[in-house]
Order: sequence, then structure tokens, then C-alpha cells
Amino acid sequence: MALSRTLKSRVDLLTEIVPDVERLYNRHLEAPRLWMPHEQIDWGKGENYGDHPWSESDYPLAEGVRSSIYVNLLTEDNLPYYTHSILAHAPKGHPILDWNHQWTMEENRHSMVMRDWVHISRCINPTLLEEGRRVQMKKAEVPEPETFADLICYVSFQERATQIAHRNTGAHLPKDDKMGRNVLALVAGDETKHYLFYRDLAMAAFAIDPSSMMIAAAKQVTSFAMPGTGIPSFTRHAVRIAREGIYGLGQFLRDVLEPVLTVWDVNHLANLSAEAERARTDLAGVVEKITASVEKLAQKAAATPSALA
Repeated sequence: MALSRTLKSRVDLLTEIVPDVERLYNRHLEAPRLWMPHEQIDWGKGENYGDHPWSESDYPLAEGVRSSIYVNLLTEDNLPYYTHSILAHAPKGHPILDWNHQWTMEENRHSMVMRDWVHISRCINPTLLEEGRRVQMKKAEVPEPETFADLICYVSFQERATQIAHRNTGAHLPKDDKMGRNVLALVAGDETKHYLFYRDLAMAAFAIDPSSMMIAAAKQVTSFAMPGTGIPSFTRHAVRIAREGIYGLGQFLRDVLEPVLTVWDVNHLANLSAEAERARTDLAGVVEKITASVEKLAQKAAATPSALA
């Protein structure tokens, strides 16, 4: 019985949200970002790896920044599987299909331009990068949200988190690497537009079915993980990235959770079901625990600043 109610809610939401998908997709198209990947690269700086094997000294960089470039690029490589996850919730003839095709087309250039910059600048070991790509794409490990409500909640958080990760990585590059900073700024800019689409689509869905969306939001916050868990040694890289101050629990709280949940105004939603009210309470508890953990980490870092060096 519960399963049939969940299915009915999902189908109704997909049907009723059609005008909002069309509206937000048209808004997205009205402000295109038509940059060309090949124009962002200074090809004259490239060297033959056979004549000049890669070395860390080619591009001195903190290990956390190098890990962030590696994880972010391999995550972009996994695009086909994220696309598949969205298609699983897209009925034939639904405008979310048109959006998905546009999103895939725009996202595809991220791995292209990042890899070109990485190879030209030599900021990453190309052999390690290719071995990681082969493992990551062979595993095809991506989040698989159960419902459409789960999907749009997760992707709202994920696109915002990805935007922050690219932006902060660029800020940690050497100031003389204008090419790298420009590449990551362009990618972060795309992610900003994608985030706005999903965030506002979720907001429209809250107006249609607040209870299902509240339950989905609580579930996704509780289980949220950055895409890329299939990357070799992902946990080790994630720790390095957090220590470098690029992306960790603090950024997830301040730059992802708080702004997204504020826009959705989850604390003031009315007419929720009993299950949704419990989910709102659970969500508040999770945010409180994350806040406490972030404060504890900040206190520890202040007491032992050398630990983050």
C-alpha cells in the first residue's frame, strides 16, 4: 500500500511540474555561455611527455589542491552515468528530457577543457589520471535517487557543491596560472547555472508536493556525498581537499546546505503530512549535528594550526 502511494506521488509530481521545467529551461537558454574549450588553452606551452616525463616539480602544488583537480576532473568524466540517472526519471515526451540533453551537452566540455589544461600545465600526473579514469568509469558508480523528488533534491545540493569545489580549487592555483584559473572559473560558472535550474525546480516542486519534497530533502541531506566515490583512494583525496580548505564539512554546511535550505524555506512549509513533519525534525537534527562537528573542527584547527599545514 505504501509503495503504491509513493508511486502515485512521483507520477503526479512529474506531470504537474511540466510548466516549471519548461519555464526554467527557457530561462536557462536565454543566457547562454558559449565558450569554446579549445580557445581556453595556450597550446604553445605543451611538451611531449616522451621527451620530458612528468614530475611534481613541473607544477609545484599543495597535495590537497592536486587531489582536488584530480577528483573534480574524474567526476566530470563520469558524466554519462549521471545522465543515465536523470533519464531513469524522465518519461517519454517530458521536457526534463530536453533539459537533460542540454545539461549533458554543456557538462561534457568540462572534462575536455580541464584535461587539456592539466596536460598542458602538467599539474597532474597524466598516467595516474588515466588510470583513475579507467577505474572510475568502469565502476560506473553514481548516486541513484529512488524518486523524482529525491533526484531534484540531490542534484540541487550536488551542483552547488560542485560549483564551490571548482571555484575554490581555482582560487588555490598559483596566481601566474591564468589559464587554469580561467578554465575553472568557466566550469564553475556553468555549474552555477545548472545549480540554479535544479534549485528552482525543487522550489517549484515544494509548492506542488511539499510533503514528498520535505521527505526527499531530509533523506538526501542525511546521506549526501560528493559525486566521485568510485574514484581510487577517494577518501584519502577527500581528506586532503578538506584540509586544504577547498571543500569539506564546513563548505558543505555554509556554502551548500544553509543557502539551499534557506531558499526552499523548509522551516516554514505548511500543510505537511505527519511523515513529512518527522522528516523536517530529522533534517533540523542533522543540520545541528553537522554544525556542531564544524565548530569542533574549527576549534581543533585553531588550537593546532600546524596540523593543517
